[in-house]
Amino acid sequence: MTRVSLSGKEQSIAFIWSWYEDQKEALHDFRTKIFTAIITSSSSFNAKFIGMTTDELNAYFENSEEELEHLVCFDLISATEAVLRSDFYAKVYNKDKSDIARLFRDLEKDKGGKISLESDIIDNWKEILATRKTDFSDFLGLINYRHWLAHGRYWTPKLGKQYTPSITYNIAERIFDIVNEN
Repeated sequence: MTRVSLSGKEQSIAFIWSWYEDQKEALHDFRTKIFTAIITSSSSFNAKFIGMTTDELNAYFENSEEELEHLVCFDLISATEAVLRSDFYAKVYNKDKSDIARLFRDLEKDKGGKISLESDIIDNWKEILATRKTDFSDFLGLINYRHWLAHGRYWTPKLGKQYTPSITYNIAERIFDIVNEN
């Protein structure tokens, strides 16, 4: 068995959330600075905003906030995938005696390095922890959202719901809790 070399550089969802709040505040402050500069006819602001109407400025900042939200959701989903995969390999390599670890070891033996997040890791968690099946199903919805983000957003996604940073954080937090408890 070829061991996966784990980096240990995974981000916590708490860090991602804190960074998001900082960026949201910075974006708000920047917006205020630009509007104040325009109202006071100050020349000390980025030239790309010169000549923009109020509607154009509002659209710019709304789009910027939406993009920030997509990026934060992407980061939260990625961090959650990292914790699931790291946990998978820890259970395999440390010869954990839990039911999920036994399933993971059998998968690793059968598939080697070709472990699927959805059909191998998540589906087995759903099978072992039937009471938490909904949490994993919610995360699978996020995986579809992540695919849309990661592949350029060129199609209209059929996600079933709109994912916000707080919804994404809550789903990620539930998955982190499950992994930490097991």
